[in-house]
Amino acid sequence: MKRDRLREPGYDCLEVKAPSTQDGFALLTVMLIVALVAILSGQLIYQQHLTLNRSANMLHQAQSLAVAWGLEGWVKQGLQLDAKNNQIDHLQEMWAQPMLSVPFEGGEISGQLYDLQGRLNLNNVQDSDQAKRELWQAIIDRWALLVGFEVPLAEVLTDWVDADNERLPGGAESDAYLLMQPPYRAANQSLVMLEELKNLQGLQKIEYEVWQRVKSSATVLPGVTAVNVNTAQKEVLMALADWMNESLVDAWIKQRKETPAESVEAFRVFVGQQTGMESAELNESLPEWLLSVSSDYFLLVGQVNYGESLQGLSAIFYRQDQNQVNLVQRWLSVAETP
Repeated sequence: MKRDRLREPGYDCLEVKAPSTQDGFALLTVMLIVALVAILSGQLIYQQHLTLNRSANMLHQAQSLAVAWGLEGWVKQGLQLDAKNNQIDHLQEMWAQPMLSVPFEGGEISGQLYDLQGRLNLNNVQDSDQAKRELWQAIIDRWALLVGFEVPLAEVLTDWVDADNERLPGGAESDAYLLMQPPYRAANQSLVMLEELKNLQGLQKIEYEVWQRVKSSATVLPGVTAVNVNTAQKEVLMALADWMNESLVDAWIKQRKETPAESVEAFRVFVGQQTGMESAELNESLPEWLLSVSSDYFLLVGQVNYGESLQGLSAIFYRQDQNQVNLVQRWLSVAETP
């Protein structure tokens, strides 16, 4: 009865509908759309952030490289000026002093110049004169043992750089390297990078400490170069002759800090005074062509920090005369964080 009266006119009622599955699907669709919009927005913001960072890094790198090229130009001018003002090169000159960090707008720059003829040029085993080549080979063998190699180096090195495939008694040619995994051939040309030593037979695994001594006392330069006694590393000086001992070399290193040699003969006179050796014997062991008191090859190691860019620079310069300095090689790397 009451149920019928509720349906009569004059009675208001609220009709409640049951939940529909379509309403739930619509809500789920809206939530999915919102989630997709959020994901796309986040991705767009992230991509924009990466693009901005990439653009900033490229700008900073371009600026740091421009500063690095300026450093190279400054070094060239400095080497030209040094050649005009000095006939010898030694470690008390301005070029040999480390350049402390110099700030500029947005960054800083630092560097150091090294005399590469104070190191042993391993390409000297290519000397066309047999007597000279044999003397260089003996020096390189002594040096190798001094820096920590367990075996002689000269014959293996000679086979690596000479043009033929004839193996020396203690050497190795392509037939040996083709058995390696992976196989490769001997270069049959001058070393271009010092790291090539690690390809030679018996040197594939060089201990870290030994390699650090190698890098500080050896180099690879185009052609044959003499050793500058005013800048030579201790291991290089000791390798010059089998009678060059540590006490003699230490005495010379101390002497050259105050009075660098003005000529090769001045160095031989000092050695004669320390050892009592005759002039003729010294001239035979330390011939004029072997030594020098000036240098033509220099290594620049620089670092430019600008914004997010940490740019390392290494470059070899050849000073042909006081009017011309040429870039021989250049390496770019990520500089170490100060």
